[in-house]
Amino acid sequence: MSQEVGQDLSLGAAAPNEVSFLKKLTNGLEKITKTVNNVLHKISSVFLFLLMFLTAADVIGRNIFNSPITGTYELTGLVLALMIFFSLGSGQLGKDHIEIDFLTNMMPEKIQAGLYAISSFILFVLMFITTWQLYEFGMRTMLGGELSGDLGLPLHIFIFAAFVGAIAFTLTYLLDMFQSILKVVNKK
Repeated sequence: MSQEVGQDLSLGAAAPNEVSFLKKLTNGLEKITKTVNNVLHKISSVFLFLLMFLTAADVIGRNIFNSPITGTYELTGLVLALMIFFSLGSGQLGKDHIEIDFLTNMMPEKIQAGLYAISSFILFVLMFITTWQLYEFGMRTMLGGELSGDLGLPLHIFIFAAFVGAIAFTLTYLLDMFQSILKVVNKK
């Protein structure tokens, strides 16, 4: 009987170490994820500011001087894509995306956290696959030497920049999963 109690105590001692490791891993991932996403979001804000000036100059040039800026439409589309990819992770960190949770709100917190961990894992896998395919698309575009229509800009540069934003967004789901697992494992 005393041997069984000793085994139970040793098992209980191992669990806090595992939780401690997961907590350290989560804290490290959180620092990296928040830093990367905050930098990308600030870059996205600068893009928005510059895009505002480009659009205003194009409208003024078109209406007053009858001379629009060549490539404005093209640049707007490419920069908007970068702005979106650079801001997705920041939106996820701030929980600014739409969630339908009227059913899960009635469940106990540990079950909510467990379901959130499962959904975060599924979304992590889907975003990992999407990010990988974005990389593959960028490689095909680079090897094919594809250029934009009006300005002749190499498209792979924009695709690889979007790939960086997709990586940052994917990391947010991994972080959400770890944080949810910690809530489930936590004894409180």
